[in-house]
Amino acid sequence: MLESLHVKNLALIKESEVFFYPGLNILSGETGAGKSIILGSIRLALGAKAGKEFIRSGEEYALIELIFKSDKKEVTDRLREFELPVEDDGTIFIQRKIMENRSSAKINGETVTGKALKSIASLLINIHGQNDTAQLLDTKNYLDILDEYAGIEIEDLLSKVEDSYLTFSSLEKELEENRSLDKNRDRELSLAEFELNEIDSANIKSGEDDELEDRYRLMNNAKKIVDSIGRAYNALDSEGGVNDTLDHALREVRSVLRYDDKISDMESQLSDAADILSQCRHAMDEYMSDMEFSEGEFNEVETRLDTLNHLKNKYGNSLDEVLKYAEDRRAFIEKMQDFGSYMTDLQRRLDESKDTLMKYCAKLSEARKAKAAILSQDLVRNLKQLNLENTTCEVSVVSDEENISQRGYDSVDILVSFNVGEPLKSLSQVASGGELSRFMLALKAITAEKESIDTLIFDEIDAGISGKTAWNVAEKMNVLGADHQVIAITHLAQIAAMADSHYLIEKKSDTDRTQTDIIKLSEEESVNEIARLMSSDVTTQANIISARELKAQARVSKRL
Repeated sequence: MLESLHVKNLALIKESEVFFYPGLNILSGETGAGKSIILGSIRLALGAKAGKEFIRSGEEYALIELIFKSDKKEVTDRLREFELPVEDDGTIFIQRKIMENRSSAKINGETVTGKALKSIASLLINIHGQNDTAQLLDTKNYLDILDEYAGIEIEDLLSKVEDSYLTFSSLEKELEENRSLDKNRDRELSLAEFELNEIDSANIKSGEDDELEDRYRLMNNAKKIVDSIGRAYNALDSEGGVNDTLDHALREVRSVLRYDDKISDMESQLSDAADILSQCRHAMDEYMSDMEFSEGEFNEVETRLDTLNHLKNKYGNSLDEVLKYAEDRRAFIEKMQDFGSYMTDLQRRLDESKDTLMKYCAKLSEARKAKAAILSQDLVRNLKQLNLENTTCEVSVVSDEENISQRGYDSVDILVSFNVGEPLKSLSQVASGGELSRFMLALKAITAEKESIDTLIFDEIDAGISGKTAWNVAEKMNVLGADHQVIAITHLAQIAAMADSHYLIEKKSDTDRTQTDIIKLSEEESVNEIARLMSSDVTTQANIISARELKAQARVSKRL
């Protein structure tokens, strides 16, 4: 459940905090007061795209914080999956900070990626906006609706269809490519044999080029190196050099060694230095001897490097890639030399993969049709509760074996008739705005019965309805509120009257700035707000009386 929302420096909101409660939470207010900003802030906190345009003018950042409570195992498991802290009391603290050039998100104090944020949010809350209703006008979305309704009961079949389709598509592509290759088989075979012979004849070894590069660099700089080492050697070994100086120092110290035991340390250190100097001179002498290269050896290394670099330029960026290319060419030659058998085997595997795909597609289609029949009944039942009493509905699943995708070969249409005697037609063609709103509410009600998400949010689900229909929608939302936390924006008095908790969103202006606030209403304040919703301009005493009656009627409905 969503317990609280804290917003700072977002659009028209300077700073506001609101606490939500179980049951039906209703938000109302004048048009333009900023109701959508409140729900928009929740979307932003849960990972919606955020830009600097959301930051309140003159401020450096915007901040949205949500506190949820959930004791559901799947939520805890998802938190642990992303290595996030799990609080003992089930608290989930989500924070989103939006700055001019970037935004950041945290869950329980740990920074998270957008993927993790959306993944965890999907288990906590379901937000329905006006764009969701518009999606009912596109038949392409109907397959998603049916599959979401079927849920885990077709999940395994969907996975098998997807896997078998990918296998089939891969084999089909390979077969097509090889059919094209067959037309130029002789030329392609000749080219492959030439390339393989060129690589094999070089007899390359992995890492050989790196060793040769080091050797070439050393040989190319041999004269400079030998000259410098030689001068160093002479500095040590020449008359009056370091070696002579050290020998002289050692003789002087040894001459007085017998007079004081402390001098022995000096003698020992000088003796060690003489040994080290001797070893260094010997190492220099050996190094200069080893650095004597013949011109022929230098040319041999240079020629070998040219050969290896030529192969890398043609067949890969490294010798390992060249060797891998050679193996691919070898396999290609073997395939081309027995091309007929290869193509026969490839066709056999393609046929087998298609048989497997069609088998799973058929099972998936059968499962969808069974679920479509149940969904049709559920929709009719819920729509009748929303004052669409004459509705007939059929979720139609049509199979087309010539049109297969990763989701099978089904297309879905939702056929409805809202009036007696009218033929069934696609929902996308016949539904009015009010009918679409109720249809979406019916879908959400059905989905809520199946899923374990605690919080449902509706942004103006009451579009295009009034009167008795509005009361039916209010009753349906009240039913949803019995098992879920429901948060809804409304313009209708009937729905506001059904609220367990009622909030007013209002916009205030002073001489400098405009600000949106959200206020939890008392019982009397709720009556006044409902009266305002019922009035055309000025709220009258009659409106107040009607609002009290509507609230009383709602209390009776809640007890039933």
